[in-house]
Amino acid sequence: MQDETIARRDQLADAIAGIVLEHGLSALTLRTLAARLGTSGRMLIYYFGSRDALVRCALDRVGVRMGSLLAEHGAGPPDTPGAVLAGIVARATMPDVAPFMRVWTDVVAHGARGEPPYDAIAAATIGGWLDWIEHRLQDRYRGRGMAETILAFMEGVTLLELARPGTTTAARALLPRVLDTALDNALDGAG
Repeated sequence: MQDETIARRDQLADAIAGIVLEHGLSALTLRTLAARLGTSGRMLIYYFGSRDALVRCALDRVGVRMGSLLAEHGAGPPDTPGAVLAGIVARATMPDVAPFMRVWTDVVAHGARGEPPYDAIAAATIGGWLDWIEHRLQDRYRGRGMAETILAFMEGVTLLELARPGTTTAARALLPRVLDTALDNALDGAG
């Protein structure tokens, strides 16, 4: 691609990522995007090659933005699984993070139904989440199984909270304490 074409494609990808964060995955139709961007569906295909490539590129941009937020919110020393879980679910509904979580849950839902390209995107995103969570854990708790447990709790709590705010207030207070207590009992008993 020529430099001008690459620059325009990058511009479009950033704009599409913004549209997705504001309006969700339902805005990822060529007709909707073309209207919002003041272009045509054919021009979008010209720049991206296919609708799937456009979706992947836009969600990559969303992922980069989300990664920056995670870096901001994930600073600090490694912590217990309960504290990591509590921090994630507390942040999930913050105004700057909630749009990313809405997109994330929607991508996972499409991926769970086996819809391309969301299936591959969801699998890669889940892997990224697991890596990030595992990195946030103290050595004593570090492991893929623990990261998977935290992610499962996080996804359930986040989805319910986004669908009906206030639904998980008790769970958000209780789950981290239960998780840490059960783990400490299990680890201390195993030693």
